[in-house]
Amino acid sequence: MIRKIVTSLKQFRRTYEDQKLGRQLVGTDPHGNLYYQYYDQNGKPTRRMSERTDKMAPFVDPLWEEWIRHIRDKPYTEEERMELEKQQRAYKTKVNEYEQKDAEMMQQFKKSNKTWNANKK
Repeated sequence: MIRKIVTSLKQFRRTYEDQKLGRQLVGTDPHGNLYYQYYDQNGKPTRRMSERTDKMAPFVDPLWEEWIRHIRDKPYTEEERMELEKQQRAYKTKVNEYEQKDAEMMQQFKKSNKTWNANKK
């Protein structure tokens, strides 16, 4: 019960601060960082910023970095993020398969090269 009250008060305080600073929370990343869109007095968007949960970590999610630097108009949705992660996993799997095949081919080459050198003498 008390935990719910404290959480509600924190949310209210954050909303109040957001209105006071002229910003709107756009989203969060898996690391808990918060991303804001700031507005001027006329309601025009001015800048985009992140608020890191861990001040010592210089990491900003690359997908959010695109939004902050105005490369993307809208931030990635959770579905887009999951699709990109799926593509990355598939890519890593293919790379591992190719590396294994390459290692096998190198071993075969070394064996055949030794055999060829032995026959040459």
